[in-house]
Amino acid sequence: VIGAAKGKIVINAALGFDTYLVMRHGARASAVPCNGARLGCYYCNDIVAPSDSLTDRTLDQMCTVTRPGLAPIAASTAVELLASLLQHPEGLHAPAPQANQNSASHSEEDGGSVLGVVPHQLRGFLAQFRNVPIVGAAYDRCTGCSEIVLREYEKAGFEMMLKAFNDTKYLPKLTGLDALYNEGEEALEKIDWDEEDGGEDF
Repeated sequence: VIGAAKGKIVINAALGFDTYLVMRHGARASAVPCNGARLGCYYCNDIVAPSDSLTDRTLDQMCTVTRPGLAPIAASTAVELLASLLQHPEGLHAPAPQANQNSASHSEEDGGSVLGVVPHQLRGFLAQFRNVPIVGAAYDRCTGCSEIVLREYEKAGFEMMLKAFNDTKYLPKLTGLDALYNEGEEALEKIDWDEEDGGEDF
């Protein structure tokens, strides 16, 4: 939230057992050039608000067990992504290469920096020793970077943050995710499920 509101570069790394994600967060909607696509943040792919992940959780729910080399690989990838982004003429607004773009091409004329392409997300799969660049669009109801959240932060400052920390329903209500949940529940209730008794298993 603060990074998007202040126009700062935000890069994060997330770890699984043998997978990782390194990504750069996109600029806020009001700062994106007219012809540019707005890149999402880490929370744009979630339709749930962040919540307390430590209280009343077992150890395996609080932390991720990873392969021994995974964290250094993700960390070094994040550093290289930052270096490439800082060298790009458009900086924070650098466009992400499209999925069908030739990965061998990495010149500045092709949209890269002097150090190569500047992907939006890199998903690493250690079991296959493979990296996959992905582009993720921003979500207008995102609890981390949507304009409504950023405007509320700019208006209320840290008080807004305290509300989000202390009330798990605050961000879904602010962004309209609660209405989306309700619409989904109503749609599920209207479905006429065809249930057959005594049918054969498939």
